[in-house]
Amino acid sequence: IPRLGLMIPIVGVPIYEDDWDVTWLWNEAGWLEGTAFPSWSCNSALTGHVTLPNGGDGPFASIGKLKWGDRIIVHAYGVAFEYEVRQNRTVSPFNMSVLKHEEEPWLTLITCKTYNESTGAYSNRIAVRAVLVGAEENNSTVGGANKR
Repeated sequence: IPRLGLMIPIVGVPIYEDDWDVTWLWNEAGWLEGTAFPSWSCNSALTGHVTLPNGGDGPFASIGKLKWGDRIIVHAYGVAFEYEVRQNRTVSPFNMSVLKHEEEPWLTLITCKTYNESTGAYSNRIAVRAVLVGAEENNSTVGGANKR
């Protein structure tokens, strides 16, 4: 994510017992199984921590600063897929509308917001939605996927 100076690997997060366990993520973005693979038509979801288990900033600590037109670039298999932000909003943890089906390739970045000490849970999520606007061959990644 050029505006944030963020370049991290993307790893798969499988569904286990009807949920995604992201506790093991550290400095990666996790592609949520069951959403479209990044660059495919529909809606791809990537998640990352806002705060790491050691108390430091997670890789998605600043995604709330993204605005309309900011770029998100996913590098996969020798191609740079460029998305542009169209929406950045705060939603409840139970609001799945940000993962809704799309006809075109969309990318949704999602992370936690507003930790509630009395409940021991986050009371909100930040959801940044971006649409694919272009793809260009490059040689920065061979056989794998990275996000910048």
